[in-house]
Amino acid sequence: MKKISIIIIIAIAFTISSFTQELTPYQGSRIFWDINSQTTVFQPGNYARMIELQDGRLLAVAEALGGISITFSSNKGNTWTSPRLITSPPNKVFYAVPDVIQLSDGIILIGFNPRPHAPYSPDRLFGIRVVRSTDNGETWSDPYFIFDAHYTFDNGCWEPAFLELPSGEVQCYFANESEYTNSNEQNISMCRSFDKGITWSTPIIVSFRQGYRDGMPVPLLLKDQSEIVVIIEDNGWPGRGNFVATTVRTTLEDNWTKGYVDGNSSKRSMIFQIPPPTNIVSAAPYIRKFPWGETIASYQSNENRISNDLQYFDMYVVIGDERARNFKAKSAPFSLGNDKHAIWNSISVIDTGIIVALGSIGPPYKSNDVVMMKGYPLRQAKANYGVINVDGTKSLDEKWTTSNASQLYFGHITKNKATVDFLYDEKYLYLTSQIIDRNIINTGLDNDGIRFMIDADNISGSMPETGMYSFFFDTNGTVKFQRGNHGIWTTDNNVSEILYAVDIKSFYYNIEAAIPWSLIGKSAPPFGERMAIAIEIVNKEEYTLTKEGIADVDNNASWTWLEFQLIPRQSNKNICVNEDNSVIKTFVNNNILYINSPVMIKELSLFSLEGKLIDKKKEVGLNFHIPIPIPFYKGIVLMFSLENGEIINKKILF
Repeated sequence: MKKISIIIIIAIAFTISSFTQELTPYQGSRIFWDINSQTTVFQPGNYARMIELQDGRLLAVAEALGGISITFSSNKGNTWTSPRLITSPPNKVFYAVPDVIQLSDGIILIGFNPRPHAPYSPDRLFGIRVVRSTDNGETWSDPYFIFDAHYTFDNGCWEPAFLELPSGEVQCYFANESEYTNSNEQNISMCRSFDKGITWSTPIIVSFRQGYRDGMPVPLLLKDQSEIVVIIEDNGWPGRGNFVATTVRTTLEDNWTKGYVDGNSSKRSMIFQIPPPTNIVSAAPYIRKFPWGETIASYQSNENRISNDLQYFDMYVVIGDERARNFKAKSAPFSLGNDKHAIWNSISVIDTGIIVALGSIGPPYKSNDVVMMKGYPLRQAKANYGVINVDGTKSLDEKWTTSNASQLYFGHITKNKATVDFLYDEKYLYLTSQIIDRNIINTGLDNDGIRFMIDADNISGSMPETGMYSFFFDTNGTVKFQRGNHGIWTTDNNVSEILYAVDIKSFYYNIEAAIPWSLIGKSAPPFGERMAIAIEIVNKEEYTLTKEGIADVDNNASWTWLEFQLIPRQSNKNICVNEDNSVIKTFVNNNILYINSPVMIKELSLFSLEGKLIDKKKEVGLNFHIPIPIPFYKGIVLMFSLENGEIINKKILF
C-alpha cells in the first residue's frame, strides 16, 4: 500500500509539472484603444477611408453630401475640416465605396463605384471610376474611366481599392460579377495603370472560387516587398456558409501573371491563427501594415451580437505577422451595444504606428455617422526610474514613464477611460491609474478598481505558479494580494508594506500604489530579467460587473501577458521619452540626421513618408549621423532595431 501511495504522489507531481511547463511567451503587438480620441469625421456619412498625406495631414473620404466627399485634419484626427464634395453623380446614379491612395510622386487618387438606381436601363452601368488631385487635394479632376460592368444589380461591380508597386505601376482591385450573368458567382478583378491613374488596362481575374462570391478586396504589399496580399471576404470555406476574412496572394515578381487564385490554392487562406466558430461572420475586411512590418486587419462581425443581421454587426480588429498570416489579439474598438452597429469599416496606420479605426456607426436601419478612434500598438510596457509620494494625487513634479502617465489605455469596453503607467526605484515598483467613472462604487463587496498581475520570475506558464503575483486595488482603499501556487491563486494577507492611496472625485478616481520588490521575491530592481504583466479594469454598476483587460491575455496564464521592462537608472539622463514612447534622440542640421541612443542600435532602416525603403545600416552603435537623400527632404520614417530586442519607430518632418 505504501509503495502504491508513493507512485500516486509521483504521478500527481509529474502531472502538475507537465501542466506548468514554461511556454513560449506571447509574440506580437496588442492594441490599446484610447476612447477619449473618439471623434466624428462625417455626419452623416458612410464607407470611410483614411490616409496620412506626405505633408503630415490626414485625408478622409466617404459617401457624404450626396456624392464623394473629403475632409482634412492637421492634428492627427483631433479635429476635422468641414466635409467638401469633390465629385457628384449624374441623375439616377449613386457614387459609393470610395478608396484613396497618395502615390509616391504626391498625386492623390480617389476611386469610387457608380451604382445606378432602379429601375435599371442599359444607358446607366455599374462601374469603377477615379478622380485625381495633383495639388495635394485642393482641386480634383473629372472622373477617369477604369471599368464598366452590366446595368443590373445582379451583374454589377463593386468596391475599388488601390495599390502602388515599387515600379510605379498602380493597381485597382474590385469585386466583379459581370462575367457570371447566369449565376450568383463573383470574382476579384484588377486593372493596371502605368500613367498615374489616367488610363487603365482591361481587367484580369486574381481570385475566384467556383460557385461562390469572393468580395470586397483590399490589397497590401508586404514590408519586404516580396508578396502582394489581398484580403477578401470568402463565403466558400467548407462547412461554414458565411463570409470569412481571407487572403489571396502572389509574389511581386509574378504580379498575377500566372493566373488567379482558385478555391483550392495554397495561396488562399483564412487570416486567423485560430479560426472562429463556424457561425461567426468576418466580412468586409480591410488590411494595412505597421512601419515595422506587422499587419493589421479589420472586419464586421456578428460575434457577441443579438442578431445575424448585418445591421447589428460590430467592428473587430486583429493583428497579423509580417507575412499577413496568423491574425490574433482581437479587439472591438467601439464595443457597441446592440442598439448600434459599426459596419463598412476600415483602418489606417498613421504617424509612427498609431492605428485609426473608422466605422459607419448608427442604429440599425438608420443613417450612419463616420466615427474614428485611435489605438496604440504595444509589445512591451516599460518603467523609468523615479520616486513619488503615494497619496493618490498627481502633482507636477511627478515624472512618470510617459506623458500624462498614459502608457496603457483602457475603456473601450467599460466606456470609462482609464490610463495606467509605471515607475520604480530601489525599493518599490510604482503603479498609477486614472479612471473616468461617473458612478464610482466603493461601498460593497464588488467595488470598482484595478487588478495588476506580474510574472516576476518569467514563469511564462499556463496557470498561476510561484513567481506570479496579483494585486487588486479597490476603490475603498484596500488591497487584495494573491500569489500563484500550484495552479491556483492563494490569498496572502501580508499587505502592510504595500503603499496604496486612492483619491476619489465626483467623476473620476486616481490610484497610486507602491509594491515592495521584496514582496515579489526581489532584493533589488531586476534589470535585464524578463518580466510580464497583466492589467484588468473592474467597473461595477448596479446590476453588472464589467472587466476589461489586454487583448489575448488570460489572467491565469502568464505566457499570454505583456512583456515588462525596467529602464536602467543610469540611462535616464540620456533618455527623452516622447509621445511615441521613444527613448532615442534625433535632430537634423544642414540635411544631416544625428541620432543618439541609450541602447545599442543593431539596425537602422530609413523609409520615405510613403513607406519606400531608402537605406539600411547594421550595427549602428549608440551615436550615428547620416546625410538625408535630397528627394526625401519633406520627411522620413526611421525604424530602429535595438540590441535589447525593442523596435522603435520615429517620423521626422522637415
